[in-house]
Order: sequence, then C-alpha cells, then structure tokens
Amino acid sequence: MSINDYPAKLTEGYYYVRTAWEDESTQIGQYRTLKSAVAKADENPGCHIFTSDGIAIYPEDEKPEESTQGEEIVAESTAGEITEVSSESGYPNNGNTDTILYARANTLFNVRTGNSLDAERLTTIKKGTIVEVLERCDGWYRIKCDEIECGYAYVSNTTGTYFNTGTSLYTVQPTDSLWKISEKTLGNGARYMEIRNLNNLNSNYIRVGMQLLIP
Repeated sequence: MSINDYPAKLTEGYYYVRTAWEDESTQIGQYRTLKSAVAKADENPGCHIFTSDGIAIYPEDEKPEESTQGEEIVAESTAGEITEVSSESGYPNNGNTDTILYARANTLFNVRTGNSLDAERLTTIKKGTIVEVLERCDGWYRIKCDEIECGYAYVSNTTGTYFNTGTSLYTVQPTDSLWKISEKTLGNGARYMEIRNLNNLNSNYIRVGMQLLIP
C-alpha cells in the first residue's frame, strides 16, 4: 500500500511521527490528519510516519542496487520496473562552478566521481532531493548539493525522465500561495500550474520553507 491508500483524517488512533517505531523516545508528534503528519515528518529528516500498527507509510524507503553484469540500476519506474543504464565513456569537466539549473530528483540516484558508471560512487541522493547543476554532460549532470560539493548523476537525454529542472529556486514564505509565487517569479499568477506540475505537487497545498523549482 502507498500513503495515498490511508485516510486523510483518522476518527480513531493516530499517525505517529518518529525515527524508529520500536523507540518511543524518538517520537516528535502524533496526529489525526495525514497532512499534519507529513508536514512534521518533512520538517524533521530521518523521521517516518507510522500507523498505530507500526507500519511506516512515509517517506517510502528506496535502496540503490548494482547488478553483477557491470550495469547500474539507477531508477525505478512508477510501475515498479527497474530501468538499467549501460556504462558510458568519460567526459571532460568544463570547470564551471556557477549554477546553470536547479533540479529535483524523481527517483533514487547514485552520485559518482565522474560521468561514467566505472567511476567511484560518492553518495546516494533520495527522491525529492534538490541539487544545483553545474554542467550537462551528454546524459549526465555534474551537480552539487548539501551532501556533496561536486559529483555526477545519470539523467538520460529525455527531459524530466529522472530529474525535473528549473531556472531558479524559490523558498515558500508566509502568506504565499502558488498563484502569488507565480506572479512574483513568472510575472503571471495564471501560470501557477507550471510550478505545480514541475514540482510534482498533487494539490495547491504548500508550506513555509518548502523549496520550489521555477520554470
């Protein structure tokens, strides 16, 4: 089951936000409404939402894997099918240190020391992580984020396949709405659906501190 299969509001019991179900001391809140629980979990990285039965329903954990044939599993489709990407040859670094794009990962990603699957893996970034793009490398991005100063992630050559990209990044402020943000950043409030779709939002709900890609 996914989080969408659970009630938006409980009439009995609670949604519990804690790091580990077995350790009650890690709990930071319990809520009747799922939206409140999600907001609290998002504010506290490492926390999960548990049902009263101890089932973790948010966020969904994902694990990187590598096959024994030298091909790396880098993405999982919404249908649960694994996408395999064959190794590509290296590509020179252009030396740029300025951000040319902002991107949000649509799946779990391995980040490597170079744009080749033979390169050493530096770290793994989670779905939803926002990174700064320093260079486009024929199916790869050279990126930086909180986890790393510089690394390479495979993105394919199809826009939006593994990353959504924007020209700038906006942090939601008090009293903001998608319409107001669209007016501020795009000069037209009616374009708010572009921001909503780019950030994979299922509704117009946003919260203070949320980071949004801007087209």
